[in-house]
Amino acid sequence: MGVGMPNRLIRTRCARPYTEHLEHIRETYVWDSANSVSSHNDPIPRNILFDGVRLWLIDWESAYRNDPLVDAAIMLDNFAPSPELAGVLLKAWLGRAPDEAFFEQLAPARALTRLYYAGVLLSASAAASGPISDDDLSAPILPEFQQAVQEGRIKPGTPATKHILGKMFLNSFLTNVSPPGLEDAVK
Repeated sequence: MGVGMPNRLIRTRCARPYTEHLEHIRETYVWDSANSVSSHNDPIPRNILFDGVRLWLIDWESAYRNDPLVDAAIMLDNFAPSPELAGVLLKAWLGRAPDEAFFEQLAPARALTRLYYAGVLLSASAAASGPISDDDLSAPILPEFQQAVQEGRIKPGTPATKHILGKMFLNSFLTNVSPPGLEDAVK
């Protein structure tokens, strides 16, 4: 980027692939309100409790009718870090093994939930520490992030960690590479 280039142009250039991907989803995603279902819209680890007998899904403030794939997409990103576990979760949810058509329907829902959580995490980071001047959208890959947490270079629950996780979710929106779970953001 050239010296003296206004920040708004830098942000536009950094954001272009994300904007284009969102536009592609908007053009191809088929919303059918008749097929929407009651959705929790935030089934992350801290919202699922186990009392030794039953699972409890708590914190329903984000609940509304939505695409049935939204809750599944969020659960896949938080509870099924491998393709094998994703297959088990999806087979239990669907009552059958998912086919290619199902994965084609799931892909935009997963991308949109990742974009949503990127916004939540980046907003939480800014709310806790004030606006951050950061035009670099690069982020560590999951093994690098996990190693940094283990080594103590990244502290779970901090605004800086939420900022990093937000960028990781933003990159996951674009690349379809699995994001980290949200546990490190809320500890």
